[in-house]
Amino acid sequence: MPKSVSATPRKTPATARRQPTQARAQQTLMLLFRAAAQILDQHGEAGLSTNKVAAAAGFSIGTLYQYFPSKEALVQAMAQHGRSLVLAELERRLAEVEQEPQVQRSDPRVFIDQLLAVLVQGFAGGRGWTRSLVRLAWSLEEPQETASAVRGVAERLALFFERIEHPQLQRPSAAQMFVLTRSVIGTLRSASLENSPLLQSPALQQALLDLVLALLLRPAPQGR
Repeated sequence: MPKSVSATPRKTPATARRQPTQARAQQTLMLLFRAAAQILDQHGEAGLSTNKVAAAAGFSIGTLYQYFPSKEALVQAMAQHGRSLVLAELERRLAEVEQEPQVQRSDPRVFIDQLLAVLVQGFAGGRGWTRSLVRLAWSLEEPQETASAVRGVAERLALFFERIEHPQLQRPSAAQMFVLTRSVIGTLRSASLENSPLLQSPALQQALLDLVLALLLRPAPQGR
């Protein structure tokens, strides 16, 4: 079981031509990503093309093709980068809670809600990238990569609940953790693809919080 959620992609997508390693190449990549996100936000998927992205970023189309052979490869790379940012933020927050000296006396509703906020913003709301890009990324998702990321999240959360040993929370079984993570991520995927108005409301996150607490919260002791 891994001790942390990996924030670095395990491998370069097969659709990408090469993975930049130098700082200048990384800067070029980020400029291409930002240009693509802006075009997608302003003109939608139909207005996104490699030629437009290259021009908006200030590069030749040949420079773009050094990294990405197609629009789809570019979007998939952007999605992978965005996912790594989300997982890094989730790991940071999990580690913070684990290191809190009074974590066992804290209200679990608070830190679980904070963890859900990371997932909601990252996998549906568009933290780091625009909501329209998140929606397009879901439509072009690689099922095996998504499944691998969700398994990593499930394993890290299982370790998290084991470490904090919070008296108000029961340690989830493998089956419970499977149901929780797939329910949460699946809900966010659907909300993003449907461009649901719930993404504009805290009601979605509250419903997810209720789901998690219903499964993990220990029943309050009844008075005699």
